[in-house]
This record gives sequence, C-alpha cells and structure tokens, in this order.
Amino acid sequence: MITYGLLDQSVLLFGSRRQSGMTAAEEREVRLVRHRISFPAKMVVFTEGEPAVAVYRVTDGIAVRYKMMSDGRRQIVSFALSGDFLTPPFSDRHPCSVEAIGEVKADQFLRRPFIEFLWSHPATLFQIIEASLEETNAAREHMLLLGQGTAEEKFVEFVINWRARIGRKGALANLVPLPMSRTDIADYLGLTIETVSRLLTKLEREKIIRVIPEGLQLMGPAERPFLFEKRCEILSEILS
Repeated sequence: MITYGLLDQSVLLFGSRRQSGMTAAEEREVRLVRHRISFPAKMVVFTEGEPAVAVYRVTDGIAVRYKMMSDGRRQIVSFALSGDFLTPPFSDRHPCSVEAIGEVKADQFLRRPFIEFLWSHPATLFQIIEASLEETNAAREHMLLLGQGTAEEKFVEFVINWRARIGRKGALANLVPLPMSRTDIADYLGLTIETVSRLLTKLEREKIIRVIPEGLQLMGPAERPFLFEKRCEILSEILS
C-alpha cells in the first residue's frame, strides 16, 4: 500500500509540536478538540447537505469528494489526500459528499470548538483560509477543463496534475499510483469508463505510458516523460 507524507500547510498545523511550531499549551488545546477516527474502504463519510457537526482532516489514505447530478450521475469534484480537509471547516452544511476510496484515517474535530480554536489562533486561521482558496482555484481550473477539453486532453492533464500532486508527497517520479478506479477517473473527468479504457489503450500503444497494477508507469526521461510531449502535441492540434 502506498501512503502519502503529510506535507500540506494544513498538516503542519496539527502535526507534532516540532513540525507545527505550536507551544505546549496550543498542542494541548488541539488534543482537546481532536479525535482519531478511521473509515473502511467505500464508506460514505457524509452526504452533501448534511449538517457539518464535525470537521475532518485526512491523515492517511485517499477520499473522493463528489456531487450527485439531477439525472443521477455522480460528478467527482476532487480527491482528498493526507493533510487535506474533507470539506471547508467554515460551512454549516457539507457542500459535497465524501467517500473513502481505500481505508482512510482522519482527525475529527467537533466544528464549534474547532472554529473557536481558529479564532484564537489567527496565524492558523490564515493558513486554512489560504489552503481553501487554493482548492477553490483548483476547482475553477478543473471546471474549465471539463467544459473545453477533449477527452484525451482531459485525461492527459489529469495524469500530469495528479503526478505533480502526489510527487510533492514522495511518490516516484515516473510511477503514478492510481488508487482510484477507472470509474472514479471517468466521473472526475466527465467521461465514460469505456472512453477512459480506450485512452489508456491508445497511450500504451503509443508507448507514452505503461499500465501496471499500481497505476501508470510514464515512459521517457524522469525529468520530462513522453506524456508531457503528448500534451504539447494535443495543444498544438487544438490551436492550429
């Protein structure tokens, strides 16, 4: 099982006192509002619209955030890794549903005392707001891709962005773990699972990637795999 290191800003807030720079008193405050919890694979942690009684921060594993469309389809909004809050801590109700992909471990904070802790620690509050803004920007870029990109462009961008994201957490440069299913990828990119499978076959046939049990092996040099050249090729076709 591949695990991901705690590297996000939000992780440092509630890691060890040495990591976060908190005083002993502040660390005791965090322990009073924190509860360790785990969710088995495929468990729905909470559903969109439910009252946000608690706030969750992933410490190990990966969860998927999604919304249900009016026609019954599932649109995955994003994937939460170690260090990510499952939803913003400032919402009275959960803005999306969350499901564990594999086993997920998390810190659970009762929302009211957690918010009180943030108000009394402005530096921590600022970092969480900053992380929330980064997620908002990422969601905006994803929506633009869904609305304008071709199926192949969407998939290539997904792999490149996912590689960059987990690369910051210690993954091998050309090994891109894909713990999510092809259905999850399809629901994230607004494609069908058949299209995702065809794209995998096409890119493997072109020797851009190699499908392995752990995910994908990107072919070419570690500093710039062939997939990056493929993206340039796709963009050239779009602009021409």
